[in-house]
Amino acid sequence: MIDHQAEMPPHGSPVVGIDLGGTWLRAAAFDPAGSIVRRGRVTTDRDAGPSRVVDQIVALVCEVVVSPTEAAAAPSVAVIGVPGTVDPRSGVVHAAANLAEWKEVPLRQMLEAQLGCPCVVENDANVAALAEYRRGTGRGVANFAYITVSTGIGAGLILDNHLYRGSVGGAGEFGHIVTIPDGPLCHCGNRGCINAIASGDGIASAAGAESAEEVVRAAAAGDAKSQGVLDAAARYLGIALGGLINLLALNAVALGGGVFGAGDSFWNVMVAAVAEGSFPATRAHCRIRRAELTSDLGLLGAFELTREGPLTGGEDRGASGSEA
Repeated sequence: MIDHQAEMPPHGSPVVGIDLGGTWLRAAAFDPAGSIVRRGRVTTDRDAGPSRVVDQIVALVCEVVVSPTEAAAAPSVAVIGVPGTVDPRSGVVHAAANLAEWKEVPLRQMLEAQLGCPCVVENDANVAALAEYRRGTGRGVANFAYITVSTGIGAGLILDNHLYRGSVGGAGEFGHIVTIPDGPLCHCGNRGCINAIASGDGIASAAGAESAEEVVRAAAAGDAKSQGVLDAAARYLGIALGGLINLLALNAVALGGGVFGAGDSFWNVMVAAVAEGSFPATRAHCRIRRAELTSDLGLLGAFELTREGPLTGGEDRGASGSEA
């Protein structure tokens, strides 16, 4: 499904951003100013293995790069965000829990062989954090975290105006902080991870439901057990977030993802619980907000990753208070 939003500039090949998810595969071509000129998406064939998904990526990239009036051309660079453990230096995806058979996949090598252009492979939460930092709630601060709470929980970190990947590219695994020792089993194999408690999957499992949306509907209808599950998830999420704020002395945190569709009650319980895991002085200099960017987050972050030079977010200033 391709959306032609504008005409590509007549000279130069576009940057292409790719957002690989467990449900949707999205791609967009960008002009030099960072505006999307064409976009497309297809359902990810998540159970068919890496080779099939790579074929899907290549086909979609070719569609967004070439309009009906243009000759075939390779993009200048393609950047892809992947929901898993990624080594951005080698372009290898070590694991992607929501994609079947994705273990030690040399994704950059596979894409470059078919697309004929340089490719960059990055963790999807890092890509999203970069977009929100430069274009959303992270503007103007030096130390920032973007946290997504959806089917799973992930985070991307901007520290001292730089995307922080850690020594092996695996930093930001906020979802796998153990909050309840011997708690519910997480798909990573540990017990009590915040991912197993407050993610969409964790909420559904705790309530014995098919989905988090089912739990939200039951709570709205007055079901006490469902409301209790949501309140517990929100509280533990807030406590873990407080610990992250203490650890990194963040200026701002943005949160997004489908779980926040649970409504204001979930958000308010989470924000109140931040105080259980953080020092007042540290918390006072960190603003907690809903993410400004939504469906295009992964695509915009992919473009931002191609910009040269260090990340620049303005002066390091904090902001008191949290959005209720």
